[in-house]
Amino acid sequence: MKNIISPMTFAAEVFFFPVQLFILVCAASLAIADENSQPISVTTHITPDALTLGDVATYTVAVKHDADIRPSAPDIKLANGLEFIEKGESPPRTINGQIVNDYWYKLRVDDVGKLTLSPTTVFFDAPDQKESGKTIRGTIIAAATTVEVQSLLATHGSPDGVRDIKPLEEISAPWIHYFWMALAAFALSGLFIFASRRWKSSRPSRQLSSAAVSALTPEQLIHKELAALRDKGWIRVGRIQDYFFELSEIFRRYLENRYQFPAREWTTEEITDHFKNFPDLSENLKLQARTILMQTDRVKFAKARQAEGRDEMQSVINFVQEACPPAPQQ
Repeated sequence: MKNIISPMTFAAEVFFFPVQLFILVCAASLAIADENSQPISVTTHITPDALTLGDVATYTVAVKHDADIRPSAPDIKLANGLEFIEKGESPPRTINGQIVNDYWYKLRVDDVGKLTLSPTTVFFDAPDQKESGKTIRGTIIAAATTVEVQSLLATHGSPDGVRDIKPLEEISAPWIHYFWMALAAFALSGLFIFASRRWKSSRPSRQLSSAAVSALTPEQLIHKELAALRDKGWIRVGRIQDYFFELSEIFRRYLENRYQFPAREWTTEEITDHFKNFPDLSENLKLQARTILMQTDRVKFAKARQAEGRDEMQSVINFVQEACPPAPQQ
């Protein structure tokens, strides 16, 4: 039996379809108008959608507002498992006659599972409707945002694919290698001890060689050497570096012969440290010796010019005269 549709029923159905379409269109228009009618609104989102441990997420707070409203960048509260990296603001954009400010925050993920960012409060300044020319302070709260962080094991394979480590295997020790290594170590140690003793035994003879050859006192020897250096006239011909180099050697040789330590082999810092607890020199003489050594080193190694025409030879002579031991009383 065929179904029979009466003309009245068909007319009712045709009339009812445009009514439903009209109601849907009106509802959508009202929803859009209601959204655009809000002076300010806020939304949040996190990118990327899929996060794993160690990733960097971008949390964005989008504030949509009228042109006469001035929002401020909000301060967010970080959840456990999120580490702050940096923050910034994207250039404003316009949507449906309103301005959108995007405030973004770079966060590093340090934990797995669900991580929730607390609701964010956004402060803004809006015109006062009651009094023209003034603004009022307002706030709007963005809803909490939750992100799911997966474990690296979950992304790269199931737990069934994780295998335990293999048991340790016993490997026989290469004793022959240990023997040759120990023999080489003993040989190097013996060579080092031999060289050290040889060097120590040669130092006293070298330190006292000049005193054994020459019967002059340290004071007589340095005055003789200074006179020979002065006669060379190196200052007049511009050989400043050679002059100060030899002057330094003469002064160090005097310290070596006078106080019995290898002054020519030591640096200025080593000589200065040696003199700190040296009872045979006064504090003034220690300062003079340090100044002479530093000035000669400065010209020798830095190739600096002679400072203000100062001749350090006179400083050496003054030091020798003041450090000279008193003559024995008869």
